[in-house]
Amino acid sequence: MVLDQKFYQSKYEFYRKFSLSVVIFSSLASMTYFVSDCQLFGRIAWETMLPRFIILVPMIIYLILYGRTKDYRIMVPASYLVIHAIMWNTIAAIYFLPDKSHAVEGFIIMHLMFLAMGFIAPFKWATIFHALVIGNILVSNSFNHYESLDQMLSLGIPCVVAICAIQYFMQGVYYEHYVVVNKLERMSRYDMLTGAYNRYIIEDITDENAVNFNESIPVPTGMLLLDIDHFKKVNDTYGHIAGDSVLRQVIEVVFSSTRATDYCIRWGGEEFLVILPGCGPARARNVAETIRSRIEHLDTGVCPVTISIGVISYEGGDYKGYVARCDEALYRAKNTGRNKVVAREDF
Repeated sequence: MVLDQKFYQSKYEFYRKFSLSVVIFSSLASMTYFVSDCQLFGRIAWETMLPRFIILVPMIIYLILYGRTKDYRIMVPASYLVIHAIMWNTIAAIYFLPDKSHAVEGFIIMHLMFLAMGFIAPFKWATIFHALVIGNILVSNSFNHYESLDQMLSLGIPCVVAICAIQYFMQGVYYEHYVVVNKLERMSRYDMLTGAYNRYIIEDITDENAVNFNESIPVPTGMLLLDIDHFKKVNDTYGHIAGDSVLRQVIEVVFSSTRATDYCIRWGGEEFLVILPGCGPARARNVAETIRSRIEHLDTGVCPVTISIGVISYEGGDYKGYVARCDEALYRAKNTGRNKVVAREDF
């Protein structure tokens, strides 16, 4: 499977709230170990108060970032840094404890935090950030002198390996989910025969009331309504398979004559609405004429085809009214000979 930034961003956003809860609850839970510190000292453990409670600082920084960005390239490392901060705060607290024998259990619990954090991370990142746990233990042993270092390593290393393996398979499971969701999303937004958008795309480019175009469609914007001339005769004469081939070839011409940011929407059987964001009336007419001319000279391998196109300039307001007036221009083109471009302002 080929994984890209879009996949990892989707993975992060899917588990985003889960990772937030892991960071918050892990940070708060780590502070409760101050109670066990006090039990070991038999008094208020002033020495470990700062190491236990300073975790609030990275947690707050994380929460600020969480509110400002959804970029996994920022938030995944930030999440892991909070978990590593918890570990280093624990290491600092252990330095002051009179009994360090419970460090083994504490570090095993740390692995659970890294397991949970692996849900949002690319597998390679999860492996690197988790493997650093062993490095943390080895470095901190130079001043904490753990009584059970061998046991920490003999338990910790298999934990890292096992959890990384789990995260590899977890990523594969999410990939299957990702593929299905993307397929369903494509089916809900695209016409399977032609590859053009279907009418549901209108929900993405209109306001919450589905009346006016939103900010993605600036004013003015060109709108073309095109229809294949005598298409029923193509189907009746050559069959629907040949008709489908003609449809696909016509739309390929439309795609190659417009920009990637334009919208080509299958509006009816052989009728397509083309939206040209930021395109003024003169340019919209030129695009329409280019499409008409290229299709007139298109060798479909079935039969010659032509199209009629209605053109209008969207100047803001209810898009449906503009589509209706564009439709009037289309029918004027059909009723005055077909194979022509007619702009609504021409009559």
